[in-house]
Amino acid sequence: MLVLNVSSSSNCPSDYSLADHVVVAKSLVGVNICASILGILGNLLVCIAVFTTQGMTSSFHYFISSLAAADLTVALVDQPLFITLIIARINAKCLPDVDFAFRVVGNFACAVSLLTLALIALDRCLYVSPKFNYKNTMTAKKKIVLAVVWLLACVYSAIRVTLDKEITSYLTATVFGICYVEMIACYSIVYYQVFKQRKRLAASRVQNSVRTGAVEQAETLETEAENNTTERRFARTIVMVLVVFTAGWFLLFYLRLTQPKKNYGIMYNVARTVAFSSSSINPVLYCFNNKEYRQAFKRISLRLFLGGPKKRREKYQRIK
Repeated sequence: MLVLNVSSSSNCPSDYSLADHVVVAKSLVGVNICASILGILGNLLVCIAVFTTQGMTSSFHYFISSLAAADLTVALVDQPLFITLIIARINAKCLPDVDFAFRVVGNFACAVSLLTLALIALDRCLYVSPKFNYKNTMTAKKKIVLAVVWLLACVYSAIRVTLDKEITSYLTATVFGICYVEMIACYSIVYYQVFKQRKRLAASRVQNSVRTGAVEQAETLETEAENNTTERRFARTIVMVLVVFTAGWFLLFYLRLTQPKKNYGIMYNVARTVAFSSSSINPVLYCFNNKEYRQAFKRISLRLFLGGPKKRREKYQRIK
């Protein structure tokens, strides 16, 4: 059983307490409770959908499950800890043990999300690369790659909570910068390759229309067109997730750069609330862009509320 180390406000920085911002602090508690509930339900559905649907075994869906697991960690563990801290600080109390656990989990989940987004960008880039043997490399080693991502996130979290805050804040900025440059470059290549393929498919269809007996070629073109549409949809989904992630974490990232030694105060708590709440939005984005996820969520929800026969993995139907 965890025994909380409760300290008086004299052991905390002068502006650590939220006693002068009770209304705002209580509003943050309400927002975090709602976001936590939505995040738990939504990201749990994503994980269940990926691991119970036959056909969702590609690296893309596994990486999505990693992203959902990180968001689930935020909603299930970090936000309840954050709510506890806010309530304590309204009463001018310090909870060092809770604060430490909160920072460990929060930094870990953030690192997993960022590295997974960068990994998905690289995965999509390699997928559209004509000279890369994607199936024998990424598909076969996706679990190993994910294990490396989670291990690196553990290392980052340990560094963040043990070394000087100013140094690790600049380290965070460097990691963010490298990942964003990589993601921009990868998605530029993805959209360029998809555009080239669409032009080639259009030209091939024109040539095929004047020929007779080209049934096999027509089927090949149809398959390529389907893959092209799927790839554009996957890329659009992750770009939207990246935009939400950036918008959610921008204020917190800005505060880390401008106030690298400080991780408390009402503005910092507002920034944390915005960042954590963005984790509850991602499942909506998956459903918005992918009919596969909408169908899987519907199937799981109906089974939970109405019951039905249980199968090890449901059949996955690719949507054109």
